[in-house]
Amino acid sequence: MSAPPSQTQWYLARDGQQFGPLSEAELAKFIDLGHLQPTDLLWRDGFPDWRPAMVVFPNRKASALQRPAPGSGQATAPGMAVRPGRQTHDPRGAQRTLSAAPARQPVGGGRAAPRRRPRSFRGAVLGIVCLCAIATALWYGYGNRARLLQAAAALTSSMPSGLLGSDHTGFEVPPLVGFSGSPEAINTALQATPLWRVLKRNFPDWYAERLKEAAALSAQNKDDSAIGQQMARALVALRRQNVNHALAASFPKLKAVATTFYENLVELKKQSSDACFEFISQGEASSTVVSFLQGSPHVAQLQAQLTAVFEAIADGRSNARVYPQPRKTDYDALASDLIKRGWTQGDMQLFSDERALAHAGSAKVCQMVHDWFAAQLAIKDPDMQLRLLVDSLKPVVAG
Repeated sequence: MSAPPSQTQWYLARDGQQFGPLSEAELAKFIDLGHLQPTDLLWRDGFPDWRPAMVVFPNRKASALQRPAPGSGQATAPGMAVRPGRQTHDPRGAQRTLSAAPARQPVGGGRAAPRRRPRSFRGAVLGIVCLCAIATALWYGYGNRARLLQAAAALTSSMPSGLLGSDHTGFEVPPLVGFSGSPEAINTALQATPLWRVLKRNFPDWYAERLKEAAALSAQNKDDSAIGQQMARALVALRRQNVNHALAASFPKLKAVATTFYENLVELKKQSSDACFEFISQGEASSTVVSFLQGSPHVAQLQAQLTAVFEAIADGRSNARVYPQPRKTDYDALASDLIKRGWTQGDMQLFSDERALAHAGSAKVCQMVHDWFAAQLAIKDPDMQLRLLVDSLKPVVAG
């Protein structure tokens, strides 16, 4: 039975899923039990958009807006438990029963949203930065978002590699060589590079399999060139398997991916349009890019981007975020900038047509992708930049 019209109905979003409606009493109980998380988003009638839990309830004790401590008898990853008598519908007609009681596992498969809110969850969430400091979660406020994002961007740009939170030594060491000998010998060689250090730390089982694979190929008298190509294909496969995790990373991590990708475009354009095109279309699996990663002036920058991608994946796996979709006004502003860079309406149409773009010349494609990211990285509005860059990085990570 639905709640009376006079009763406020709440909707909660967590990890890309939406739940509700919840009554005031149910939501209050959910908070009192300690199951509301700082990164949860809430919406009710009268809200123009989804709002962070710590903004909606700023006077709640911090302990009431944090995950229950392990061993407290409460779920460490509480979700919404199924309970008869409460029907919700997602936009595609799927029915689910939800309540505000904690459960061991979040309910999956449904994205029930307020029917009066036709926009999707990703399109409704504003670009808001939530930081956790010291021992308690501290919300710095939507009004500070510009300062925070600009500070993050400044930190990113101050690092030659464009990376945050990784070991920043050894980017000039080629990461696709040193595959001879035993797994132990190969491990020693690979750990001289930041890419493989990040991979070993965050994907230990996958890394161990690559060591065995490389040692087996070496025993078959395969050289570094052939083994490096095989390792590059494995990197591509791992990246593609984790697209959603990468795109759920913090914005500074995503900004690092975009920045290093653009910097590679700049440098590879100087090398040749074909090298730039292979980098765009094939990524690290390109024979040209593999050869660069085995020893060239491009090693440091190429490795910086690869490392940024896998750090973003690791970050998104540990703490997923959901970002808003770009707005029409965002693309209008972007189009205006591109026109200033020399784009025509025909270029706009070409870039939006995947098939037509695939048949354009390598120099044309390279220049257009270069301009596309240059324009977005030059955007001053941090919210607009966030919305556009996250969307533009999908093919970069998934390609």
